[in-house]
Amino acid sequence: MELKQYQQEVINDLSDFIEQLEKTENLKLAFSNFWGLKGISLQNIDDRYLKTYDNSIKGVPRVTVKVPTAGGKTFIACNALKPIFESFPIDKAKVVAWFVPSDTILKQTYKNLNNTSHPYRQKIDSHFGSAVKVYQKQDLLQGASFSPTEVKEQLSILILSVQSFRSRSKEARKVYQENENLQEFPKTFSEHKKKLLPNIDETALMQVITQLNPVVVIDESHNFESNLTVDMLNNINPSFIFDLTATPREQSNIISFVDAIKLKNNNMVKLPVVVYNHNNTNEVINSAIQLQKTLEQKAKYGQENGGKYIRPIVLFQAQPKSKKDNITFDKIKTQLIELGIPENQIKIKTAQKDEIKNVDLLSPDCEVRYIITVNALKEGWDCPFAYILASLANKSSTIDVEQILGRVLRLPYVTKNKVNLLNSSYVFTSSKNFIKTLDNIVVGLNNAGFSAKDFKAKEEQKEPEKEISKQIDFTDVFNQIDKKEINEDLEINVDNIKKLSNSEKSQQQLDDILDLAKKTSHEFEKTVEEYNKDENLIPTELKDKVKTYPIKEVFKEEVKNLKLPTFFMKIKVTSVFETKDTYIPLQKGALLQDFDLSKEDHKINFAQTSSEMAIIDLTEGRRDEYIPKYRKVANEIKEVFIEYISALSPEGKINTIANRLSNVIRKIDEIPEPVIIEYIKKTISDLDSDKISEISNNEYFYARIIKNKINRLADKYAKKQFLKLLDIGTVKCQESFQFHKKISPKNTVNGITKNLYVEEGEMNDFEKRVIYDIANLDSVVFWHRNLERGKGFLLNGFINHYPDFIVKMKNGKIIIIETKGDHLDGSDSLQKLKLGEKWASKAGDNYRYFMAFNNAKLDGAKSVAELIEILKDMK
Repeated sequence: MELKQYQQEVINDLSDFIEQLEKTENLKLAFSNFWGLKGISLQNIDDRYLKTYDNSIKGVPRVTVKVPTAGGKTFIACNALKPIFESFPIDKAKVVAWFVPSDTILKQTYKNLNNTSHPYRQKIDSHFGSAVKVYQKQDLLQGASFSPTEVKEQLSILILSVQSFRSRSKEARKVYQENENLQEFPKTFSEHKKKLLPNIDETALMQVITQLNPVVVIDESHNFESNLTVDMLNNINPSFIFDLTATPREQSNIISFVDAIKLKNNNMVKLPVVVYNHNNTNEVINSAIQLQKTLEQKAKYGQENGGKYIRPIVLFQAQPKSKKDNITFDKIKTQLIELGIPENQIKIKTAQKDEIKNVDLLSPDCEVRYIITVNALKEGWDCPFAYILASLANKSSTIDVEQILGRVLRLPYVTKNKVNLLNSSYVFTSSKNFIKTLDNIVVGLNNAGFSAKDFKAKEEQKEPEKEISKQIDFTDVFNQIDKKEINEDLEINVDNIKKLSNSEKSQQQLDDILDLAKKTSHEFEKTVEEYNKDENLIPTELKDKVKTYPIKEVFKEEVKNLKLPTFFMKIKVTSVFETKDTYIPLQKGALLQDFDLSKEDHKINFAQTSSEMAIIDLTEGRRDEYIPKYRKVANEIKEVFIEYISALSPEGKINTIANRLSNVIRKIDEIPEPVIIEYIKKTISDLDSDKISEISNNEYFYARIIKNKINRLADKYAKKQFLKLLDIGTVKCQESFQFHKKISPKNTVNGITKNLYVEEGEMNDFEKRVIYDIANLDSVVFWHRNLERGKGFLLNGFINHYPDFIVKMKNGKIIIIETKGDHLDGSDSLQKLKLGEKWASKAGDNYRYFMAFNNAKLDGAKSVAELIEILKDMK
């Protein structure tokens, strides 16, 4: 099971945030830079959720991803563990405290993650070499396969509910009590690190979790707002907090928004939802039965024509007088049986009565088509076969369908059905105040991660005592609202329903519902198409709050058909019938396919100056509440390792250090980890014991030296391969980059003429002076400040290079310009210049590349004055 594209984008966002955190070592700055690279200034945006970094848990990275219901939050969390733990010091224990909002979800999560055949567990195993153990609270209390030795050697996932820590029950208090099963753990608590929770025995489970400094995953974190407090999180002593929710708290540090429509694009949900209001409960029941039969007929037809098995299910939502009132449910079941529905097709699911426990509702052998419930299905229960939600509250009651609305939204098999009616879901109500009912449904949508933009409503004119129809297009749902009790018996009359089922009115209502479904489905598909045409560089939720700048009207025709060339690489694509050549965008990794690190130079100068070490000591000694705690490696951990390694044989030392340095280095392009380990062994094998000890005591410093060496070797090889492939024609330039209709730079600059967009991205003083002089040339048509990080024009080759400016001249030439202050003339500049020149030679006669310095320059580069002289005659 692989990530959907939108899920991968969430993981990419997490990795990008961690990258900024590693660069800045400051939570507030990393968060600001992360959004700044997306063109969003946290200081200037007015959004309920997206604000400057909230540091309530001091020094602990806490980030939130906003994913609508049915978006696969658990699978996203499984994939998030790898980049999080890769950012930690290599001696950090790999422990996850995974919090869920209810016992139902706890059982479900534990079952899935503990099952080595489940896709969730398989993904985690693939990331952690199958050294994974999943625990419930009872396992931990008993010390079942839970010891310091095992924790050190594996990824330990503790599936927990907040209730088990907050409850005052005898069972819940066990986590705070002395526990002889865990008595080995306190022996590993170092004196320096030993900041025990007060008034709790050191062998207590809570104390052990605290000392393990776990990564905390909070699934459905909106459900924890009242009970997972800052104090409790501080007591757990987390190293990283990863929240997943459909409705973030106002203090959330959101790093990723999943647009609801992406779930539709990926066939995760049944949309649109059709809501139809009836005159009374009898009509609701009749329509639900008639539509169920119709949908099942369609499903059978689809299966006969190559589709998969589907048995549509109706959820009847009753609202009893009291929590213990089972009479209502049994009465409804009896009445359904009287209507001719076989008893084995009807089940009751409430807090007190669960007739679907251990029933596989997706099995072809299952007969269930109707489930009677209140809101017991609201969390932790998903059945893709549930298509119809029918509220049986009478007309004077508040309709609380939003409590379980999300249960009818998941699309079977995550596959679009050829029968369009089976791609929608349905809600039937009978309410005097249908507008209020719709408001409640919208509340449900909002709490499921959707907004008013995700639905459309249409109300037909209603004559007295006739039904109102209403359509709603949206993209996912569910929430919790307090249960309302009613004072009247349900208005269900079996005889009236029997008469209605054979009447013209019944057929007319069914036809209206089907017509409404077809119409809204068509309209919704058009909405999806329009969404997919848009560039969607900014999350939908933020589009109204982020300033965007369109291309100036005067230049729209000028750039409408303009495409800038980038490098593409020829590959062979094999199908059932043939093998043919095709070209795909060139990536650096493709240039390293035959790179053999073992044959490269392994001599490295490990001499280090006192000033370099002083800088490291200064950095490690900083104290700031925004510096992540996990970046500070405790001295005693180093001491334990030094003591351990000193007892090893010379070969054992080399092997151990090589593996540890490789863990610090992590991935380098496409080079496999075993190859990197062998290379490190070569580089350190001839060093004396003193140098080996020094390396083991300063792993991050020496890992950086080795990584820089490998990167230089890889870059050199990639450049050589790039030039070779260009010569033989495997790599070539193809038109690809088009100017975006709108841009949203974090900060802008104006006051310079001939800018392509209404406002352009910010620049430094030197860049501003250069483009000012260029823009005022008579030969210039327009200029644009190129954007970075996936938004702007990329010169892709043996390095990735986003040049500073794109200029269109009156003679038709496109000029690419990279500006450099005189202090920026190192090897990076030289590589960019060589790539730019090679691009210009292959892109065609209409393209030029220039690197401009103020005065001093590299061979092939120009001074600003020389560049102006060249451009002024391009009329």
